[in-house]
Amino acid sequence: MSENREQVFENEEFQVLLRKYEDMRSGSQSIFFDVEEFEQIIDYYLDDFQYDEAKEAAHLGNLQHPASVEIKYKFIHIYIEQGQPKKALALLEEIPVWEENNPERYFLKGTALSLLNRLKEAESQFDRGLEISTDDTFEALVNISIAFENVRHFELAIKYLLQAYRQQPENLSVLYDLGYFYDRLHRFDESVRYYQRYLDLDPYSDNVWYNIGIVYHKLEDYERAVEAYEYSIVINPDYASAYFNKASVWVAAGKFERAIDAYREFLEVEPESTQAYCYMGDCYEQMDQLDKALGSFQKVIELDNTDPEGWFGAGMIYHRKEMYQEAITYILKAIEFDSNNLDYWINLGYANEDAGLMEEAVKCYLYVTHVDGDDIDGWMALTGLLMKEGEYEKSLNFLRESFVLHPDDPGVKLKMAVCHLKLGNKELAKKFLEEALVLNGSLASEFSYYFPEGERDKEIERIIQTYK
Repeated sequence: MSENREQVFENEEFQVLLRKYEDMRSGSQSIFFDVEEFEQIIDYYLDDFQYDEAKEAAHLGNLQHPASVEIKYKFIHIYIEQGQPKKALALLEEIPVWEENNPERYFLKGTALSLLNRLKEAESQFDRGLEISTDDTFEALVNISIAFENVRHFELAIKYLLQAYRQQPENLSVLYDLGYFYDRLHRFDESVRYYQRYLDLDPYSDNVWYNIGIVYHKLEDYERAVEAYEYSIVINPDYASAYFNKASVWVAAGKFERAIDAYREFLEVEPESTQAYCYMGDCYEQMDQLDKALGSFQKVIELDNTDPEGWFGAGMIYHRKEMYQEAITYILKAIEFDSNNLDYWINLGYANEDAGLMEEAVKCYLYVTHVDGDDIDGWMALTGLLMKEGEYEKSLNFLRESFVLHPDDPGVKLKMAVCHLKLGNKELAKKFLEEALVLNGSLASEFSYYFPEGERDKEIERIIQTYK
C-alpha cells in the first residue's frame, strides 16, 4: 500500500465518507456529496483497481454535479485505466476552453495518445502540460515515464525520468526505474550505473542486487553476476529466484558442477520445483553422467507425472544410452501431455529411426513438416532418412517442397544435388552442389558421406575442392 493511500484513504474521516457513500449506493438513503468528496471516492476505487466501482461513483457524481469538469477528468482517467483511449480522447473534446491552462488536461491527453502509439503527439501534450504546470513537476514526470513504459517505449520513458532524476537524484524509485529501463534497451552499462547508485543509498536491497545480477549475466560477466546474486541471497536467504539465476549463470559459463550445487540450494527453498530437477538433469547430461541425469528426470516424474519435460528428458537419456524402446516409450508419454511440442515429435522420429522403425520415423518427420513447414530440421530428417533408405525420388519430391519454403538453405541444396546425381541428373546436381558449397563450404564432408563415389568424378571433385 502506498504512503499516500495510507494517509488519505485509511484515516477515520475518509472511512466515514466511504461508509456514507456506500449507504447511498445501496439505496438505503439519499445523501449529497460535494465534488471533492466524489473525487476522493473515485480515486479510492481507482487506486484499488476497482474500475467498475470507480465508474459508478463517477456516474453518481455526474448526476449530482453535471457541470463538474473535475468529474469529467475522472471519467477520462477511468477510460485510460480500462484501455479505452479513444473514449478518453472523445471526452477530452468536451472539456471547456477555459481549461486550456490546466496541466491535467494535457497529461491525460498525452497518456491516451501514447496508448494509441501516437508518440509525437503524446510528447507534445506532455511537454505542454509540463510547461504550464505551476506545481512541482516531479510526480508528473514520473507518471509520464510510466505512461511510456506501459506501451514499451523505454527511450521516451527515460527522457522524462532523467528530468525527474535531476530534480531528485536520490529518489530510489527513479533510480530503480532508470536501471530497469536501460536494461530493457540493452544499454547494460547505464543500467548497472543507476542500480549501483541505488545501492550506494540502500545497499541492502535484495531486489536491486538481483537485477544487477541479471544485467551482468547479459553482459556475460559471470563472476560479477554470481556475486550479485550471492549478495541478494545474504540479504534474503529465502530469495528462491536468486538461487535459480545463480545456477543459470554457471550453466551459461559451462560450469555444470557449480550449477548443480546452486540448483540444490534452490531446492532447499523450493523443494517441489520440477524445473530445477529438469535443469539438473541437463547439467548431468552435459557432463556425460547419464545415470544421474536420468535420476533427475525420474524425480520430475515422481513429483509431477503430468510434466512432459520429465518424460522427455528421461527419453533423451535412454536414447543416448541406446535403449531405444525405453526412449520411445518415454517420449510418447511426453507427447501425451504436450502434443504440440514439435521438438518431442522430431526426437521421437530419431529414436524410431535408431531403433530401425523407419515407417514410424517417417510418420514423425512428416508430422513435423506438416505442422510447421518452417521447421528445417523436420525436412532434413525426413529427406535424410529417405536417402539412407535409397528412396531418392521420394526424397527429391520432399526436397522440392522444402526448397519453396527454404530457397537459400544450403542443406536443402546439398541434398538435392545428391538426389539428382543418384537419379542421373548430373547438370542439375552440379548446379545445386555449387550453390550449396558457396553458402557453406563445410558441407563438402556431408556430401561425401551421401555420395562417396563423387571422388571418382572429376567435375564433381573439382567443385568440392574449389569450395572445401
